[in-house]
Amino acid sequence: MCQLLKKYYSIFVLCLAGCTALQDDPSATYTYQVPNQLSDGWAVASLQSQQMNPKPVEQLTDQIATEQYRNIHSLLIVKNGRLVYENYFSGYSQSVPENIYSATKSVTSALVGIALDRKLIKSLDEKVVDYFPLEAPLPNLTAAKKQMTIRDLLTMSSGLECADDDPQSPGNEARMYQSADWIRYILSLPMKTNPGTKSNYCTGGVAVLGGILERATGKTVDDFAEENLWKPLGISPIRWDRMPTGQVNTSGRMFIRPRDMAKLGQLFLNNGQWEGKQVISADWVAESTRKQVILRDQEYGYLWWRRDFNFNNKTYPAYYASGNGGHFIVVLPSENLVVVSTAGNLNSGIGAQIFGMIRFQILPALL
Repeated sequence: MCQLLKKYYSIFVLCLAGCTALQDDPSATYTYQVPNQLSDGWAVASLQSQQMNPKPVEQLTDQIATEQYRNIHSLLIVKNGRLVYENYFSGYSQSVPENIYSATKSVTSALVGIALDRKLIKSLDEKVVDYFPLEAPLPNLTAAKKQMTIRDLLTMSSGLECADDDPQSPGNEARMYQSADWIRYILSLPMKTNPGTKSNYCTGGVAVLGGILERATGKTVDDFAEENLWKPLGISPIRWDRMPTGQVNTSGRMFIRPRDMAKLGQLFLNNGQWEGKQVISADWVAESTRKQVILRDQEYGYLWWRRDFNFNNKTYPAYYASGNGGHFIVVLPSENLVVVSTAGNLNSGIGAQIFGMIRFQILPALL
């Protein structure tokens, strides 16, 4: 999916640029409204009160409604910790949880960080195979595999024969899905390179992280997440996908509401704090969202992507969670801004439309 995004995104942006210059757009038919104040922990405010111009956002809303941006389900904007814009399309609403696919991986990163903060995981340099002694002897248990660390899984640098971008790779996610035990399947793969030397997008490695979380915490992943992430953020309920073994699928297919996705973005923007409570350490937030490796020609942290936006000769660094189809949590720290979108463009070259929205409408709305 991400290869398609890279292939078509530049074409999409060029086409979009010609139709989004604000001075050329017709008057907006949508009139901006402040989001509803609910009892879910979000403070709401107007765009104007947070130094944002409603006009570009109104025009953006019209473009979504008229399918200039295709098949968008939701768009939310948080500025200065306040929910300032929220809209749903195509029959979706605040109450509908969405399958966010691989954006789930960034949630898994957060849970690893919490386990590390609580010293349930002693170090990211702990060896992966040491967490699975009952699985020994694993097939292909070479000296290189014994050196694979938790850090290597977080940066998709395990060295295993696992590449979702290669249909012939033994560890390709489609092959893993056919197995009865995903974790065992991935751990049994042969090695292609030494750990930590080359990054390949590997969904299976994040499934293995779920097994490590269970063994490190002594709890199921969903119970650990409920106690240490969802409850502090006031998020309920969450529906996790399950692996054939019944364990939580930490690599994808979590169902969550867009307002709650925005809470995760705001948690990281706040250096791990929510309502004055330190849910995740500021150190983990900084480490997991900074550049660790290059993956698919992009900067990558610990299961978080990174990119820059450029507007009016200014660069806006961002990090984001990304899921197939257009499910995004984008954080722009310099502007104290979080943008969330959900969409239905699975395996499509237009899945990354949110980047155009940010570049051509949301950044121009900043006063």
